[in-house]
Amino acid sequence: MVALVLGLIAWDPSPAISVDRQAVDQACAASKRALSVVEDGAARLDEAVRRYVEINIQLEEQSLETFGLRAEADEKAEAVSGLRAVVNEQAIGLYMSGSATQGSSLLASESITDFLTGRQMLTGLSERTFDAAVELESQIQDLLTLNEALQAHNEELDDLRDELEQLALETNQALQAAQMAYFDLDTECARLYNEYQAELRRIEAERVSNATGGLPLEATPGFVCPVNQPFSFINDWGFPRDGGRRSHKGTDVFTPYGQEQYAVANGTVQLLSGGLGGTAIWLVSDYGVRFYYAHMSGYAPGLTNGQAIAIGDLVGYTGQSGNARGTPPHLHFGIRASTGDWVNPYPTLARTCG
Repeated sequence: MVALVLGLIAWDPSPAISVDRQAVDQACAASKRALSVVEDGAARLDEAVRRYVEINIQLEEQSLETFGLRAEADEKAEAVSGLRAVVNEQAIGLYMSGSATQGSSLLASESITDFLTGRQMLTGLSERTFDAAVELESQIQDLLTLNEALQAHNEELDDLRDELEQLALETNQALQAAQMAYFDLDTECARLYNEYQAELRRIEAERVSNATGGLPLEATPGFVCPVNQPFSFINDWGFPRDGGRRSHKGTDVFTPYGQEQYAVANGTVQLLSGGLGGTAIWLVSDYGVRFYYAHMSGYAPGLTNGQAIAIGDLVGYTGQSGNARGTPPHLHFGIRASTGDWVNPYPTLARTCG
C-alpha cells in the first residue's frame, strides 16, 4: 500500500465511491507524467518514513542495551573500588610494618593476582586479602570488557543518529517534491487518485483495528483528516521510546514543516507548552474523546486556551518542537477514549485521510 496520501480537500464523512486503479489511470491520462512524479515522490517518502521508523527502533533498542551495559559497568566499578580498598589496606599495612618494598610493589603491580600468588608465603597476607585481590583482578578484566562493549555501542549509536539525520533530510525533500508535483494533476485525476488511496487505507485500517483495538467509526462522528497533502504515516503504535522505558502512544504523521493542522471534532482546546510534546494541544471533543496534537511549530493565529472550536478549524502548524528536534517535521497524533485509555489512532486516521 502506498502510505502517502495526497488530499485536495478536507475529508467528506459520507461513504466514498469505490475506485480501482483502472479508473485512476483513465482519469489521469492527461496528467500521466505528473501522476508518475507524484507516485515516485510517494514511494520515496514511504521508503524514507519506513526506514526512519526502522532506524528509530534500532536506536531505541541499542540505547536500551547501552543503558544496561552502563549500569553493569557502574556496578563493576563500584565492586572494583571496594575490593581495591581492601587490597590497598593490606599494602599500606605491609608498608607501615617495614615491608616497604612489598607494600609499594603491591600498590603498583599490573597483575595483582600474579603478585600475590608469587609472594603469599613471604608476605604472610591474610586469606581475606588474597581472595579479595584475586576477585579484584577478575572484576577489573570484566570492567575492561564492558567498557569496550560500551565504546562499540556508542559508536553504533552515533552511526544510527547520523543516518537518522540523513533520513530526515531525504524525507523533507520527498515531501517537497510530492507537494510540488501534486499541483500539476488535473482536478478529476487528483480526486480519483485520492479516493483510490483512501480505499487502500480503509482495507488496512480494518485489519489494524481488529488487531490493535482502534476506535470504531461511530466513536468519532464527523472526524476529518487533521492535515492536508502531502503526508505519510504507518502503524507505529506501541513502538519503543526512551530506550524501551515507554511505548509510542500515537501515530506520527509526516508532513512539510509549517503544514496546516485542523480540528478533527467540535469541542474545546487546551494549549500546552514544554515537555516531550513541545508546543501541543488537547482537543476535547463534545462527545468525550480527546485528541492530542504534539510537536507543533505554532498555534493558529488568535487561538486561546479553552476556546471553542469547530470541525475543520485551523489549530496549528506542523513542526519539530519538544523531543522531536532533529526529526523530520511531523504531527504526533494521539487519541484518548472517553474511558481515559489511550487507543491506536492509526485505524481512525487510515479510514479518514484520503
